Amino acid sequence: MSGPDLESSQNGGFFPRSGPILFSVPIIALFAAITSGSLTFLDYVHVITGGMWTGIDLFMGIFGRTVMTKISPMSRVEVAKRLTPTMLFLMPSIAAVATAAGYVLANKIGLWNLSSPYITATIIVILILLVQGFGILLPNELRVFREIRKERPDTDKIVKLSLRNLNVSGSQAIFQVIIIYIMAKLTI
Repeated sequence: MSGPDLESSQNGGFFPRSGPILFSVPIIALFAAITSGSLTFLDYVHVITGGMWTGIDLFMGIFGRTVMTKISPMSRVEVAKRLTPTMLFLMPSIAAVATAAGYVLANKIGLWNLSSPYITATIIVILILLVQGFGILLPNELRVFREIRKERPDTDKIVKLSLRNLNVSGSQAIFQVIIIYIMAKLTI
């Protein structure tokens, strides 16, 4: 079975060739949507990136964790080797774009009102998601990435950090379902 689209660097590390594309396409789409002035395009970018973010977190938090806890530690390391490099590029990009697109969209359609309890709830949930994503998930992914690049990686560390991230992904999925509920209430 062939692995992901990885290129070995001179220092023995992994770099997904698709990484820059995964990172830049959502950002380019956001800038295109904002500069076009089309609310439909902006809404599409918000929904598609938010849906990807939520879907990946649901999948990782429920199925990924279930699978990872039932396979051998060496298999967990192999999964992390294939998943981590791609996640490092994709998740920060779609999380930031979904959040930014949602803010711009709410402003453009007149929903951004700080006295609204729904906007206050949205801000609280988004802050929780961003702290989890950029304060826990991303640093752990970077630690796993650095570890898997070593000549003799610490498999216990990789497994521990990967399982921690899967747990946080599950938590993120819960908060994302909450924010979907809030968005539905805002637009009714």
